[in-house]
Amino acid sequence: MANTFFEGDGDLSQISQYSIGIIGYGNQGRAHALNLRDSGLTVCVSTREGSPASARAVADGFAVHTVEEVANNCEVLALMLPDEAIPGVYRDSIEPYLEARDIFVFAHGFTVHHRTIRLPDDADVLLVAPTGPGRQLRSLYEQGKGLPALLAVDQDASGLAWKRCLAYAKAIGCLRAGAIETTFREETVTDLYCEQAVLCGGMPELIKAAFAVLVEKGYQPELAYISCLKEVKLIADLLFERGLDGMRAAISNTAKFGSALTGPELVNAGTRRELEEVLSRIESGRFASLFLQDAAAGSPVTRDFLASEKHSRLARAGRALRESLDF
Repeated sequence: MANTFFEGDGDLSQISQYSIGIIGYGNQGRAHALNLRDSGLTVCVSTREGSPASARAVADGFAVHTVEEVANNCEVLALMLPDEAIPGVYRDSIEPYLEARDIFVFAHGFTVHHRTIRLPDDADVLLVAPTGPGRQLRSLYEQGKGLPALLAVDQDASGLAWKRCLAYAKAIGCLRAGAIETTFREETVTDLYCEQAVLCGGMPELIKAAFAVLVEKGYQPELAYISCLKEVKLIADLLFERGLDGMRAAISNTAKFGSALTGPELVNAGTRRELEEVLSRIESGRFASLFLQDAAAGSPVTRDFLASEKHSRLARAGRALRESLDF
């Protein structure tokens, strides 16, 4: 059984004496900054000058600073930038201004696991990874609830790193729901694998393929869109609320039989071999290398893929339905 931690395990006094610098005010950064501030901690925010994020931070009541100012004046540095952006920003605007015994916080393990930056040996290096998007982290906090998180310590220079990790998790509201102890490697590998194999890779490709088969056989694109994409939310909600067996219990007998017949045909031994290859590519670091190479070249692979998706028959059917129907 995994080690789990709750509200009583965190002590805000472990970090309350420090200024916390949030570097990046996007999906996670904004939620962390607001929740930390509402928990009574001192928060400084850094964004790119003139960016939409900068304007939003000002609207939220923060004075916006440069990365250099935050790095020079804050003892806790929470790097909430995209994975591919962190190395350059760290090298140019953070590393030259570091003080002894800083505390680094990450919301995803990619940077530390793949060693894309060289952190000081005398620093504490913490992972506080909420298990959902920033907007959910913030909305649950405002409701007096929390979003579960994954916690890890990569470097404990102070001897207090784990207590500080729990304190930070408490301050953003995650210990209200509970947190699980992990490692930077485990969080990184499982997160990337889930994104690629299921959430953002596997499931959308299955939707696209099923939609294409129906349309090519003469069925209306609008009906194919509703059946193959729109109704995914119904099942996703059941899975979230009840788990796999609870979802099965809630669907019709026809759907149960169809699942038993077709599911194993689609996800067979060949599919599992492909999934093992996906995992191997992530574990070996090959995926990280390919991703960083693409980012350094201006993200042509990602850009071309998104352009293709935007103009697909599936996307056009969805846009037409959203314009004509109330969903």
